[in-house]
Amino acid sequence: MISNPSLLSYTCIAKGTVVLAEFASKEEPGIEDVALRCIENTPPHHSMFSHTVRKKTYTFAIDSSIVYFAITDETMEKPESFRVLNRLRSAVQGLGSDAAALMDPSPRCLQAKMDPVFAEIVGGGGGADVDLELDMDLVVARESRNLSIDSTKGRRAALIPLLGKPLKALKKKNKRLHTEEDSDSGVVDETTSESKKVDLCGNGNNGVLRKELRNGLLTDHHKAKQIWKKHVWVVLTFDFCVCAVLFGIWLWVCQGFQCVNS
Repeated sequence: MISNPSLLSYTCIAKGTVVLAEFASKEEPGIEDVALRCIENTPPHHSMFSHTVRKKTYTFAIDSSIVYFAITDETMEKPESFRVLNRLRSAVQGLGSDAAALMDPSPRCLQAKMDPVFAEIVGGGGGADVDLELDMDLVVARESRNLSIDSTKGRRAALIPLLGKPLKALKKKNKRLHTEEDSDSGVVDETTSESKKVDLCGNGNNGVLRKELRNGLLTDHHKAKQIWKKHVWVVLTFDFCVCAVLFGIWLWVCQGFQCVNS
């Protein structure tokens, strides 16, 4: 299932800190103790997590209380390590009646059931064409430029969002329209060109002319200026009324300008 089994040092299925089944490379004794410490410190609030340190990549796929964990060489690509964990997840989901063992698990209670799956992962048997159920579309899209398209990865590549095709279709449509206009008039005016530019970002209904947008902005600016002037006049009028009232009160208290004369 994986291109180079020697890059997989360890992988397991755990519930809490109880390891239900595991595979450990014979070339790395003591890797089980390292894995157990990692499982005991499973990052919370994550569905997938990956961290590389000292040339080893530690990858988690967390599904409720079940943790799928792998230790791989840093040269193994992330989509491939996630494929390993996805294969383990698929195997657990397919346990059927044996899933009752997960309610009150004991250490390595699924080892016998998972040994064929581990053999398939490291031995390349029959499980290369599996469903990606860990929502890896974005991961695959990011890493796909480094992957070759072969029979083992073709299904994964098929899940990559084909963002290029719609844009290509729009470009072809725009080019066809441009050719038709040239055949009619021989010259494409600036307004039509600007309309097409807007159309690429719009909904395909000829868009909005840049000139109309500019006129709309100028109209909005003019309206805003008028509203601002109106507010200024209202404030000035209110201030004048207040000053007039205060001046009238002063004249009434002082009985004219006698206060000034005294």
